[in-house]
Amino acid sequence: MQEGETGMKNKKAENAITAVLAAAVLLTGGMSLHSYLSEQRAKNEYDAIRQEVVAEPAAGETQEEIAEKNYPELQIDFAELIRTNQDFRGWLYFPALDISYPVVQGEDNDYYLKHSFEGESVNAGCIFMDCGASADWSDRNTFVFGHNMRDESMFGAFKNLLKGTASCEENPYFYIYTEDKVYIYEIFSYYETKSTSDRFATFTSDASYDDYVQWATEHSLYASDADLSDRGNIVSLSTCYGSSGTKRRALIHGVLTETAVYLSLIHISEPTRRVVI
Repeated sequence: MQEGETGMKNKKAENAITAVLAAAVLLTGGMSLHSYLSEQRAKNEYDAIRQEVVAEPAAGETQEEIAEKNYPELQIDFAELIRTNQDFRGWLYFPALDISYPVVQGEDNDYYLKHSFEGESVNAGCIFMDCGASADWSDRNTFVFGHNMRDESMFGAFKNLLKGTASCEENPYFYIYTEDKVYIYEIFSYYETKSTSDRFATFTSDASYDDYVQWATEHSLYASDADLSDRGNIVSLSTCYGSSGTKRRALIHGVLTETAVYLSLIHISEPTRRVVI
């Protein structure tokens, strides 16, 4: 046997051993190769979406400019998002946890558990609002769901808040961007609960609202000074918390503090500098 052929066979054997060892590491870590590849497909898709449809102004913006208009000036190509998926309802931006995703609304709350924004079958699914919620974010308590991913994508970073390894004290806001409005929410509570609890209730009366937020603030892991006296609409972000199949849930509540006019600088016919948010 010639030396070149021996080298090629050794290289193939080395690659095979590497693949087996990689699979073994995934399995011993509790993740199958299928799950790993599914998560990678989802990550690649959402990275590409952010690169294609979310942009910052070419000159950037200062903290003073953000404070003046009360929201980060993300330039979002809503026309492209709607063309891609008619279920699109808004863009969620949660800077304290580096969360930036499209939000959809399906006919039920099952489809987007396992389907991405572009309709691919992936374990990461998509961030979605409750199927029974008003599409214009006008309900008094709108629930938005996302998976607790191992790599902290989607709503996987929520666990860091509950564990105390992350904080929203310096930036206690998240934002919902729509074609003509930016809804600005101040976080007033987060805690662990169960999927069967009354924390997932919707309500219409002021009395029910007051009871809900009183319980939420009393049991919160975060001491907020958010003003709830005007009974602003709430968006509640939810994810599973713990092992797969658990009834444990992490809930983050934000109260609407302002509805700003959204003026996009994006024109489809003109080039825009694209950056990852």
